[in-house]
Amino acid sequence: MSTFYLRDIENDICHLSENDSRHAVKVLRHKNNDFISVVNGKGLLAKAKIIEANPKKTKIKVLQTKKIKVPTILGLAFCPTKSNERNSFIIEKATEIGVTDFYPLIAQNSERRKWNSIKFEKILIATLKQSGNYWLPNIHKLEAFNDFIVRKELPKLKLLAHCKEGKKQDIKNLADATKNQIVVIGPEGDFTLEEINQSIINKFQTISLGDNRLRTETACITSLAIMKFL
Repeated sequence: MSTFYLRDIENDICHLSENDSRHAVKVLRHKNNDFISVVNGKGLLAKAKIIEANPKKTKIKVLQTKKIKVPTILGLAFCPTKSNERNSFIIEKATEIGVTDFYPLIAQNSERRKWNSIKFEKILIATLKQSGNYWLPNIHKLEAFNDFIVRKELPKLKLLAHCKEGKKQDIKNLADATKNQIVVIGPEGDFTLEEINQSIINKFQTISLGDNRLRTETACITSLAIMKFL
């Protein structure tokens, strides 16, 4: 069944958004009495029937709902790139993989120091529907790297990737999909030695993603895929 997003699906009778209504009727050619799936991004999955297929305001009847358990935390903290296209790519692909929390950071070598979370909400919702996930990721406010690393609520398994010389472990030896975990990816100019040392003091484990020097978006997706699927 086609899947649509609706923030509030607690009532028996609901209406799809104008965008989803147009997509359902004009693109997918849904008609009255067709069955669809609806998610609210907070773990609620509903089976519904279209009772009025309208390209501006499609009316549906919720037939049954199912609560999906909260997923294991998979966090991504990264320094946004200059290109919002690349940032959008990170948000989209990381959501497909199953990231639960995004933390945009400002490090000493950051190229972008402004961030608009609202800009990426549409990407989150579209990816949620496409990927079959049920929980919409949280995008936290932009913050300084030094403020982020002292957060008490972060998962115990905290990984930080960098390209400097020094003692690092292969991410494959630390990642554990059964545990809450987070990875931190730096800016194109990498983290400074001071930032790396401060992260270690705050119990982050430094990791290697291999011998090749990866761009920010490649490092994000590579590390997440290993953490999620190994």
